[in-house]
Amino acid sequence: MGQAQRVNCDEALIKLMDGNKRFVDAMVSHPNQNAEHRVLLGNGQAPFAAVLACADSRVPPEVLFDQGLGDLFVVRVAGNIINDQLLGSLEYAAAHLHTPLIMVMGHTSCGAIGAVAQGAELEGHMSSLVPAIQPAVDKVRGMEGDLTDNAAREIARMTADQLRTSDPVLAPMVADGKLKVVAGFYDLESGIIKLL
Repeated sequence: MGQAQRVNCDEALIKLMDGNKRFVDAMVSHPNQNAEHRVLLGNGQAPFAAVLACADSRVPPEVLFDQGLGDLFVVRVAGNIINDQLLGSLEYAAAHLHTPLIMVMGHTSCGAIGAVAQGAELEGHMSSLVPAIQPAVDKVRGMEGDLTDNAAREIARMTADQLRTSDPVLAPMVADGKLKVVAGFYDLESGIIKLL
């Protein structure tokens, strides 16, 4: 099972983007979602890509990329930001599951990013999102276009950069060509994910 899924970084990215095209064209194949495959996964997993995505209910990576059980290692958090626990999860995927690709996926109309961009007062633990989001909002403020969407693109880029340069686990894997980290952006209306 694990060997059959082994692909290199570039093949993994093509596989992801081909799945998104199927999703957009309403030609989904729902791979690896049968009982036989589910049973095989009891012996272990070999996801071909990891996706750091927003927790927003409108952006489920397995659906948007038309993938099935065991195909994607998905980490989700509001605003697709990074912290130590999320980084540790992605390190696990890359180092121990030998996942060759990580995509950081932002999206249009992100509520968490929009709240920070509008200066809303976030109560409780929601306020812990602000320090990771605010630098992106500040960087794109005044740019042409929608502030929230511009900031969401910038967070995806910034987070991908953080992952590419993260020592001691991910940066050496990137340098050795064993891992590729990309930023993507999902449009809620069109369904299209574009690389940034």
